[in-house]
Amino acid sequence: MNMQQMVQAMQKLQRQYEKEHKILEEKEFSYSANGAIKVTLKGNLEMVDVEILDEELLKEKEDLIEMIKLAYNGCKDQINDAEEELAGKFQQANRKGGFPF
Repeated sequence: MNMQQMVQAMQKLQRQYEKEHKILEEKEFSYSANGAIKVTLKGNLEMVDVEILDEELLKEKEDLIEMIKLAYNGCKDQINDAEEELAGKFQQANRKGGFPF
C-alpha cells in the first residue's frame, strides 16, 4: 500500500468514525433508578426527559434528588460504554490498517 492509499484509507476511516459518532450523539439512552425515576439522555449528554415513576418521592425532596442523580449517572455510564465500544471498533481498524486514532 503506497502512502496516498494509506492517507485515503485513514481519511475514509475518520469519516466513518465521525458518522457513527454523530449517530451515537443523537441516540437516546434511558435509565431507571430503583423504578422511581427514569432519566433519558442523548449520547451528547443532553437531557431529554425526567420521569417520576414513584409519586411518593415528591414528598421526600432529598430522596427525589438522589434518585435523579442515580438515574442520570446510570444513563451517563451507558453513553460512556457506547463511546468506548465505538472507539474500540476503530482502534481495531487502526491495528489492521494503520489508522492513527
